[in-house]
Amino acid sequence: MYKFRALTYHAPPATGSLDGYLSRLKLDDAGRLAKELSARKEVWSVRVVSPPVEDAAGALDVKPSRYVEEFYETAIKVANYVAFPLRRLELNELVELMRSFERAYFSVEYRLEEEEAVIEVLRRVPEEVGWVAGSRFAVAFGGRPVTPYFPVTTSETEGVTASLLYPTHVAELVEGGEPLPDALRATALEAYKLVYNAIDRVGTNLPLIGLDLSLSPWASDSVALLLEKLLGLPLFSPGTFFVLRAVNEALSLLASSLGAVGFNEVMLPLAEDDRLKELAAVGHLRFRDLLATAPACVAGLDMVPLPSTTDARVLKWAMRDLDAASKLKRRPLGMRLLLVGASPGEEVELGMFGKTPVIDPLI
Repeated sequence: MYKFRALTYHAPPATGSLDGYLSRLKLDDAGRLAKELSARKEVWSVRVVSPPVEDAAGALDVKPSRYVEEFYETAIKVANYVAFPLRRLELNELVELMRSFERAYFSVEYRLEEEEAVIEVLRRVPEEVGWVAGSRFAVAFGGRPVTPYFPVTTSETEGVTASLLYPTHVAELVEGGEPLPDALRATALEAYKLVYNAIDRVGTNLPLIGLDLSLSPWASDSVALLLEKLLGLPLFSPGTFFVLRAVNEALSLLASSLGAVGFNEVMLPLAEDDRLKELAAVGHLRFRDLLATAPACVAGLDMVPLPSTTDARVLKWAMRDLDAASKLKRRPLGMRLLLVGASPGEEVELGMFGKTPVIDPLI
């Protein structure tokens, strides 16, 4: 059985005054839509995405920090999480915003000249806000798509998007003899129908921008296990990239035919997938393996705990590798690294993500 991982409201471009803009947001409609949808299928989270912060603040003639504060306080009444795409990286301001608003997510687009500032954020946020807070900051490579997945997302027009939690569901269909493309399509068609029907029943004029059909994990609902069923060997054995490409091609064709939005790829966030954790704990999964998946996966380096002592040169070159991979595949990528006070091989407690092994960045 699958569920909706997220139903996400994307706010429109900002105009007029701050109070007027916030009052026009259709947050209540999004909340009612989520409630209606959850009567048929579990909705795991409700999310809200802001337009790029500096654009909105400039249009409303307020400071970016005030805009974030007011938007967050309005959106969080309905949403579990709120995303703020940033065009600039103001280090001290960002750390303070992350400290103040514990369910706010932020992303910046990669720029070579801002590498030092990004590394400083990666170090300061775990130290000053907490290790888990590192999950709320990401670097985007190749732009930010409109997607329900956080933190690398943006909002361009008003509407809703949704994502699914369905690797185990798909694996069961495949084990039952259904070809992978058919299993993906059947699930996606049903999900689209459920959302459209919920919109009709609620009577809102909020448009469905689209679903992001990416295969993403949560704990035992593991993408790694699905890939291993298709491979017949432990993940990262020979054949892994063939299987990754085959699954991504199936997702891409499906996404094109259904007008999907976002990434529509395999996602391998280490701290969110129990099987990936097992592979990392026994040394079968290494940092270089995750980095090497970047040309094949949207999130080659996602939710990866590294020692806080990791050399800045390693972090810089990892970002440059991801930038190169994004340009090669001509698709956006995201990066979330958690710099924690632990040694490689140790397990650290990461709140809702559970215990996760720390990876050696040079092995």
